[in-house]
Amino acid sequence: MAICSLCLTAAVLVPDLITQVHLTVTLFRDFIEDNRISMEVYADGLSQSLRAHLPERCQVHEYRPHVPVWLGQGTWRMRLSRFGVYPWQAHRQQRQVNHIIDHGYGHLLYTLDPGSTVVTVHDLIPLVRWRGGIPGLAPGRKPWLNLISFNALRRARHLIADSENTRRDLIRLCNCAPDKISVIPLGIDPIFKPCSAADKLRIRSALGLSQSQTFLVLMMGSQIYKNQLGALRAFIHLRAIYPGSLQLLKTGMPNSEWSRAVEQLGLTENVRCLGVVPRAQLPDLYNAADCLLSPSWYEGFGWPPLEAMACGIPVVSSNAGALPEVIGNAGLMCDP
Repeated sequence: MAICSLCLTAAVLVPDLITQVHLTVTLFRDFIEDNRISMEVYADGLSQSLRAHLPERCQVHEYRPHVPVWLGQGTWRMRLSRFGVYPWQAHRQQRQVNHIIDHGYGHLLYTLDPGSTVVTVHDLIPLVRWRGGIPGLAPGRKPWLNLISFNALRRARHLIADSENTRRDLIRLCNCAPDKISVIPLGIDPIFKPCSAADKLRIRSALGLSQSQTFLVLMMGSQIYKNQLGALRAFIHLRAIYPGSLQLLKTGMPNSEWSRAVEQLGLTENVRCLGVVPRAQLPDLYNAADCLLSPSWYEGFGWPPLEAMACGIPVVSSNAGALPEVIGNAGLMCDP
């Protein structure tokens, strides 16, 4: 994934790369306060691969924005930092190639040189939802701040989309030129791999999970588009036809809607929220489970099904957004 991104970036921005001795690249990262784990994983993988595979050809700089102390702790602190401070900071960090790793910071294109800038676009979910493109979710309010970033994407020299689905969204919703978009699916970290049956029991014990006689269904995330109530309905149906013991595990912090539904449906003893699981523990969690349930209303890509399959556990998923691209014929899919 990271190497493909580099090759595309270099080919688009520096056509004479073959004769170029050094190429300087700045990766523009998110604020650490954003706590967007997937963006950290993407940026880390890209940075490490550039340094590992082109050490003599490519000089990589990473820029992490910082929140000024003088902004204090007010409600608007992060908004002012994202849309005011970061563009000012970024302007002074430009190199031959600028790579914005998160489309949510597309507004940096107003201060960076657009002709030297590539943006990776992972999804346009706020815009898709507002335009009524996610049937299971109400459109909601107009995403004004997101639109500031999304409307700037047309300025970039080139865009990288995680999926064909996101590429179509860019063309349809942002009027981006098709020939300026390349699809590069995300890669998979080698930490995700199957374990033995004995290790599975050991992992379950270490994580405080039920032993082998209980069938564990895993669901990842708490975002609104994850279709949490659909997961509970599917679990109730499975419980009605499955004779053995069942438990539904969910990562992410439970919201009031989830907690209320679990209680009303009488699933308190069958559902367990694990909270935020450190990335280093995710391979063990996948291997401890018997099945991944991914009923999302929409996904711009969807790492969890890919990670689960890499760990050797079956996936039952919706067929929404980019999920058919990720899963192909290797899982079971249906309408969310």
